[in-house]
Parts: sequence; structure tokens; C-alpha cells
Amino acid sequence: MKKRILINFIGVIFLVLGIGAVVNTIYRNTIYDVGLAPVLWFCYIGMILLGIGVLRKDSYLVMTQFNIIAIPLLVWNFDFYYRVFAGNSLLGVVDYYFTPGPLIGKIISSQHLFTIPLVLLVIYLLGVKRNDAWKMSFFEMTVIFVVTRFATTVEENVNCVFKNCANFDFGFLPYWIEWFLAMFFLVFVTNWLTVRLFRRKK
Repeated sequence: MKKRILINFIGVIFLVLGIGAVVNTIYRNTIYDVGLAPVLWFCYIGMILLGIGVLRKDSYLVMTQFNIIAIPLLVWNFDFYYRVFAGNSLLGVVDYYFTPGPLIGKIISSQHLFTIPLVLLVIYLLGVKRNDAWKMSFFEMTVIFVVTRFATTVEENVNCVFKNCANFDFGFLPYWIEWFLAMFFLVFVTNWLTVRLFRRKK
């Protein structure tokens, strides 16, 4: 009973944050004309799908989202704490968070700080029943990449599909190829590590 209540509570948190992010984006669009592009951010989509997956006790759906967002969230957290302790951002990923803006946006963006431990707790409680969630993760991010490229602008750079969101660039290959190679690597590594840690032996 306690386990089910805890899982449901975490699922509600993710779902509320995800829906809140979308509603806040639509509201800001009507007030400030900022556009609806932020709705397509992986983390917003991931929050909603995580919420659904957790509430349904669907470890496969949870894994597909975690594969996509885990390492980017680690990068965000690293840059956040570097900014907190050093006084300036190393990668430039969290600069937006420290600029003046609506409080609700800061609250929603704060999910970056606790999503990983909460998802890991859920995966531990539910267990990992399949090891191929990376396939659906890669399919999902491919669809979102295509939609984002056609529906947003270079200036918005949602999901970093036009250029690197950090303050560096490899520049060896066309950027879209680098993006797919990097994302596939991140998804596959996250899936492999999570399966190794949480798949229960029969």
C-alpha cells in the first residue's frame, strides 16, 4: 500500500509539472507573445509521459523517457551547481535560470534538480522488465527532432536541434549528424546502465 501511494505521488508530481509547463507556455504566449516552441522541449514532454508511465506502473514507458533526459539533466545539474558555487556558468546551459523572470517558470524548471533521483526510485520500485526501451527512446526523439526543426526557429533552438546549447561545438560533422550520434550514445548508455543496475534476475 505504501509503495503504491509513493509511486502514485511521484507520478502526480511529474504529470502536474509537465502539464503546468505546457499551460505556462501557452499563457506566456498570450501575454508576452513568446511563441509555443518551448512546449516541444524534451523535458516538458518527458514530464508528462513520465507522469503517465509512473501512474500506470509502466516501467517500459518510464525507461523510454529516462533514457532521453537522464544525461542532459546531469549536464544541467552540473552547470547549475557550478554556477551556484563558482558564481558563473561553465557551459552556459543554466544562464536562463538566473536571469529575471516569472517565478512559476523557475519553479517548473527546478524539476531538473530532482527528476533523476525520483525516476531512479520509481525504476527501483517497479523493476526493469525489458532491456530494449532504447529503441522507442530513439524513435521518439527522432520524431521530436523532425517536428522541432520544422516548427521552431534557430533563435529558439528548442532541444538544441539547430546548434549546441552549451558554449562549445565539435564542428567535425554537419551538426544534425552530431546531434543524432550524441543522442543515440546518451540514450544507449543510459539504457545499458539502468538495465545493469535495476533488472532483477529471475
